[in-house]
Order: sequence, then structure tokens, then C-alpha cells
Amino acid sequence: MFPKSYNSWQSEGARPGWQVGGLPLSSCVRSRTVGERGMAHARVMANEPSTIFMNGGFTMTKANATKPQDAITLLKSQHDEVKAMFKQFDELGERATTSKKKLATEICEQLIMHTAIEEEIFYPALRETSKEMEDMLDEAFVEHASAKDLIAQVQEMEPGDDLYDAKVTVLGEYVAHHVEEEEEEMFPKVRKLKLDLDALGAEMAARRDELLASA
Repeated sequence: MFPKSYNSWQSEGARPGWQVGGLPLSSCVRSRTVGERGMAHARVMANEPSTIFMNGGFTMTKANATKPQDAITLLKSQHDEVKAMFKQFDELGERATTSKKKLATEICEQLIMHTAIEEEIFYPALRETSKEMEDMLDEAFVEHASAKDLIAQVQEMEPGDDLYDAKVTVLGEYVAHHVEEEEEEMFPKVRKLKLDLDALGAEMAARRDELLASA
């Protein structure tokens, strides 16, 4: 179903993915005393307005980079980022082929990362906890499969090819529909389950960071 680049990522656990978190903050200025080191750490952890620039073009504050997220908050933040990327793609002109290729590549990579985190960790945890969610999870897997097929097609194409823009647009519509179902139907039900969403979010973030570090 996937081109060689995706299969390689899947087998090696190394593929550029979601450009969110997992990257080290700038080193703190060395302090001479324990008290000074504590103050330096506190400043890094504080909600400062400074910004960290990521490889994929996204930015996030230090506070967001260091603050733990529960599983749902983590997934929602990834949803927001990829939706913003689709919007940016739609705003590009017909002649912006280089920008289109770069952005479409980033979209595909981030979607691959996102689906991996959901399929490896999030969905199995839900399935083990609630039998009532099995049908919803089955549908989510089917939707993922459709998106993956389209991702593979986009990865093999170039801007200017017939239906290139159309396929990216339809992929965005697939994603928008999937996100809407998750955020409006699945996530509210998940909040009611006896799940440690903080621990689940930490596991998902660790997996995300592992894949990013291996890229």
C-alpha cells in the first residue's frame, strides 16, 4: 500500500514526523550555585513568550514544549497543526510548485506519524478498556487505511501532475472528517473511561520522541 519510503520508516522506526515537542530546549546558562541552577531551571519551565523553531516550519512556546499533555490534548494539538498545513497548501498559487511539494511532503509525514501513534498506543488502549468502542475503532482503522492509500499516491507524485492538487485536497477532506468524528464523538467518550490519560499521553509522547530521534 505504501511506497518504499513509508515501508522503510515502518520497519526501521525512523521517519520524519510530527514536528511537535521532543526536541531539546536550549541549554541553560551555567550557574555557580545550586540556588542559581534552580532559578535557571524555573525560568526555562516558566510560561515565557519565547519561541522554539521546529524543522517542519512550526513553532511552539517553551511552555508548550515542556508541559506534559494528556493523550487527547496531544492528539488535538496534532490535529490543529495538520489542519493549518492543509489550509496553507490551499492558499498556495498554481506556480508555487516547490512550496507545494515541500508542504505536501510534510503533511504526509506528519499524518504517518500521527496514525502510527494512534494505532500503536491510543486505539489499543481504548479497545482494551471498552468493548462499546470497538465499532468506532474499527471505523477509525478503515478511515486510516483510506488516508494511507491517498498519502502513498501523493508521495509518489509531483506538483503539476494530473490530479496532484485534487488528491491533496481530498486527503485534507478525509482528515477533516476523521478529526471531526474523533473530537466530537470519540474523545468525549474516552474522557468518561477509566483511563489514565496523562500516563497514556506520556507514552504516546515518548513514542513520538523516539521516532523523531531516530529520523
